[in-house]
Amino acid sequence: MIVRPFYRIRYIGRKNIPKGAFVLCSNHISYFDPVCLGMGLRRKIFFMAKSEFFTNHGWFIRCFFRVCGVFPVKRGSADTASVDTASGLLKKGRVVGIFPQGGIFPLNEFEPKAGAALLAARNSVPILPVSVFAEKRIRPFTRITVRFGEPLFSDGSSLRDARLLNKRLGAKISQQLEAGHWK
Repeated sequence: MIVRPFYRIRYIGRKNIPKGAFVLCSNHISYFDPVCLGMGLRRKIFFMAKSEFFTNHGWFIRCFFRVCGVFPVKRGSADTASVDTASGLLKKGRVVGIFPQGGIFPLNEFEPKAGAALLAARNSVPILPVSVFAEKRIRPFTRITVRFGEPLFSDGSSLRDARLLNKRLGAKISQQLEAGHWK
């Protein structure tokens, strides 16, 4: 309610949103992306966020993130605790949100890391490819397009299957980003 008057967000493809558990994967162009995704999905998304948000930004941010359902991930390592948390959420039918690029990339490019695809493959849940597009830096009154693609499924739970799923994810989100605005 607070955000809508200040941002022009168009949602495309909401019919593609699965009913049960899934991994939401999106490009990441700003800190505003989780708000855009949450407003469009209309379900609570449990986002993974870099562990530095929980350790370097004080108790208020840490508490705020916990209330919002955000949980930490140690980037660049085999963080089994965050994988266990994500798997537990998926088993409960929840939505786990991951920005598989591993950080904010303001250009409309998408090159995913394989962790999200591996998580989806190992838990036998679909990945929902989502793109957030803005022609310029996101500020009040910026036009933003959020596209929900068709869910992607893995052919199995092996590392090879996850890699193939990751390639399909990268291609799909790149294709959605090329579509651009308001089309």
